Amino acid sequence: MNKISLVYYSSTGNTYSMAKAIEEGIIEAGGKVTVYKASEMNKDDILSSDVIAMGSPAMGAEVIDENYLLPFMEEDGPKFKGKKVYIFGSYGWGGGEYADNWKAQLEGFGANIVAMPILANEEPNEEELAQLKEIGKKLVTI
Repeated sequence: MNKISLVYYSSTGNTYSMAKAIEEGIIEAGGKVTVYKASEMNKDDILSSDVIAMGSPAMGAEVIDENYLLPFMEEDGPKFKGKKVYIFGSYGWGGGEYADNWKAQLEGFGANIVAMPILANEEPNEEELAQLKEIGKKLVTI
């Protein structure tokens, strides 16, 4: 069974709701997950995981969380090589382009993106939450 870490940043609660849906899916599938708020993450533990799920809303000029996740990516990018990674998040303007850039950055580090990101425009709807729960279930066995 995979060691799974789930790290997220949420300023309004939208990305938190998405992270909870993924966590629920992992637990329902019999998996175990360590969940971190971005401000409290243990980078070494996360990077030692088989699967890393990361969530962030769009910030500023369509980038991921600039206080915790972006520095994590910039400082530890090469350590993502060969890692199975899933990203998700929410946005309130634009069209979620930040996730395309984030995905490309991770792929540039050599990460294996395990599924297309699910993005919510503002608050996630029931369908998006159900899809995230299914992603959580899949993370247990990929």
